[in-house]
Amino acid sequence: MLKTWFKLFFRNQKKNWLNTAVNISGLTISLGVLLLVLLYLKDEKSYNSTNPYKDKVYRVVHQMSDMQIWTTSTAIEGKTYLEEVPEVADFYLSRGWYDADLVTYRNKKHYTRNILMGNARFFDFFPFEIVQGSKSKFKEAKNHIALSKKLATTYFGKTNPIGQSIEIENISYIVTTVYEITGKHYFEPDMVRQFQEEPEGHWGSFSYNLLLKCNDVIDIPALEQKFNAVWVKKQAEPQAKKDGLSVAEWERKYGTKVLLEPLNTIRLDSYTEEGGPEGKGNYKLIVIMLSLAVLLLIISCVNFINLSLASATQRAKEVGVKKTLGLTKFNLMSQYMLEVLVKASIAFVFALLIVELILPSFNQFIGKELVLWNELTAVFQVFLVTVFIALIIGYFPALHMAKFESIEVLKGSISRSRKGIFAQNIMLGVQFLISGFFLTASIIIYQQVAYMMAKDLGFAGEQVVMITMNAREDRYDKYQLAKKELIKHSHIEEVSSSFFVPNGGSSNSTNTSYGDNLAQSNSNAIDFNYLDMVAIEMHKGRQLDPNLASDTISNVLINETMAKQLGIYQDPLGKKIKIGFSSDDEIDKYTVVGVVKDYHVFGLDRKIPPTFFCHWNTFDWIKEYNFYNIQLKVNPENIQETMQFVEKFWRQNIEQDYPFSYRFLDKNFQRTFRKYTRQKTLFSILTYIVIVISLLGLFALATLTIQQRLKEVAIRKTLGASVQELMLQLMKGFLKITLIASVVLIPIAYFFMQEWLDNFVYRIDMPVIPFVITPIILAVLVFIVVGLKAFKATKVNLIKYLKFE
Repeated sequence: MLKTWFKLFFRNQKKNWLNTAVNISGLTISLGVLLLVLLYLKDEKSYNSTNPYKDKVYRVVHQMSDMQIWTTSTAIEGKTYLEEVPEVADFYLSRGWYDADLVTYRNKKHYTRNILMGNARFFDFFPFEIVQGSKSKFKEAKNHIALSKKLATTYFGKTNPIGQSIEIENISYIVTTVYEITGKHYFEPDMVRQFQEEPEGHWGSFSYNLLLKCNDVIDIPALEQKFNAVWVKKQAEPQAKKDGLSVAEWERKYGTKVLLEPLNTIRLDSYTEEGGPEGKGNYKLIVIMLSLAVLLLIISCVNFINLSLASATQRAKEVGVKKTLGLTKFNLMSQYMLEVLVKASIAFVFALLIVELILPSFNQFIGKELVLWNELTAVFQVFLVTVFIALIIGYFPALHMAKFESIEVLKGSISRSRKGIFAQNIMLGVQFLISGFFLTASIIIYQQVAYMMAKDLGFAGEQVVMITMNAREDRYDKYQLAKKELIKHSHIEEVSSSFFVPNGGSSNSTNTSYGDNLAQSNSNAIDFNYLDMVAIEMHKGRQLDPNLASDTISNVLINETMAKQLGIYQDPLGKKIKIGFSSDDEIDKYTVVGVVKDYHVFGLDRKIPPTFFCHWNTFDWIKEYNFYNIQLKVNPENIQETMQFVEKFWRQNIEQDYPFSYRFLDKNFQRTFRKYTRQKTLFSILTYIVIVISLLGLFALATLTIQQRLKEVAIRKTLGASVQELMLQLMKGFLKITLIASVVLIPIAYFFMQEWLDNFVYRIDMPVIPFVITPIILAVLVFIVVGLKAFKATKVNLIKYLKFE
């Protein structure tokens, strides 16, 4: 019995090799895409999954009065919450980023990245495996330090690291703990240091990362209300009294709302784009990829069912013979569904092979290190999906064939039913709909990305090089030396600096006000020549002038957005503004002398922030703590030679023991487009795949359909029908389905692409062209694919099909 089944199976696949190839290839590609997406999703969801406290630890973030959400917290919050909110069991206060520094051991210097500084309770929140030493010893003194196993090996080799002394920033540390990180976590430092002095700060200084460990919490909103009550008591009430405002008025203007983010959801479901030092997962990209994988799987299944139904009549006599020999309806259905399961299993094996081959390229595309056989759960899930869809796509054709009447099919009088033709047309329409959606979406995404790449950003960064400063000591003095010496090189046109550079550097945010108007603004410390160097234009007034002492003390520039928010856009010059982080005796010290035209500092999916510009010397603490890079404008000729000169000078005179690194300002900003260019690439690739699968399915379906109508063609040709009339009769059904699918496509594609475009603050209007081009392209493809088969059918041999009539 089984031997006979295998013979019939292979004979049928050989006879209908085109159908088999289309079906298996479609399922292979769709299952492969689904497996890749599941591997990606599982990797992202694995963050913090092995932390035993993942359901008890929360990150504290703050929603400001202008609805912006800051992921930073104040130094005073953690200990206050611990004292006043019973649900809080502990807190971990740290910097929200990793440091990099020189570490000295026995007069040998190691430049080390991923250094985390915080209080002593790191291992109470991240209980990594302690391989040497102990976490209790780490907490005993502030000069005790913990190293990852990998870093300890780098420093000490096979020597026992416990008790060894290392030096960082002229401070001697004793290694007390060596840990090993398994899994993926919010923090994955190579070194953990303690604050030398516990930060004090105040309720308005947001500079740290704060994690709270809470008792079993069910009602997070209720807990947030308790934290907000603390804010009102400690911040709003005293400040409102000081400013002569009611608490409600002060809250409206300056109020802060506390929000909690569970540790186990931060990676994919954070309030902001800042998911911690290890980054934030691209949840939208995952959703898009998963949706596209499902659509691809649907189109492959539709192809399979459609071709199976269309080819059912070719197996009608086989069904009639089997029924005559006594096979039941259940036996017939089981045999055919087993055939589909075998083909689906072959597709699953091919999918595994393809994923294994393309995984290195996919890893490079998404910036991951996924390994197929490390995620056997995902493989098993795709196998279950394979079995499930095999049963689904095998059931309907099997049921259709099992209903054939033995006498009718053995007499050769089987014909297609209207219901069967209608179902076939519906599924063909679904294919065209999905193909059209991919095509329309690809065109719209391409146009938006092209718009982003071509948009005037308000600055020119093509020849501007940013050089990172690593050593903390005397950065501004070193900058002055570099500026004096580097400008002497014939291919260096300008040397300048800026604190808040497009997609780089950093910024301080503070309340800035004029009268009753308030703006949550960013600060940008600059040198006198910075705006000219990057071709940022003035809207009104003048730039900062090195010949005016007041321009380094009390005069500032603001951008257009800030001028509008402060209500002084029409007449800004000479206005005295209040800057939030100034002291009480400097409340109205700062005078606006110019308005800078708005330019983009973030990606086009974010608004240009209100910004004020001051000289580095205006605030000494900015110059001391926030000087991160030097910028050079270089001649485009011999850039490599110029940068070799700069590197040599840098290593000899500025930072001898640190790595020399630089990047071009325009390339740095283009990194903001990266996730959207990935989406464009993803849609383009999948669009080609979907269209190819659909066309292969259409070709196979047209072959079967037209083959079933050859007798009709012969009769029409005998009655005098022309080639054009015959082709039209054979093609009009396919073209009609294409037209209907195109009409249904318009509102669906419009809705989803409007949602996608709404992610951008600066965007194109919804274009009309994709909705016009897509039906034309689909119709042309149908005309070519079906037209070729139809034209071949018009050459039918009349005698062959009419000799028995």
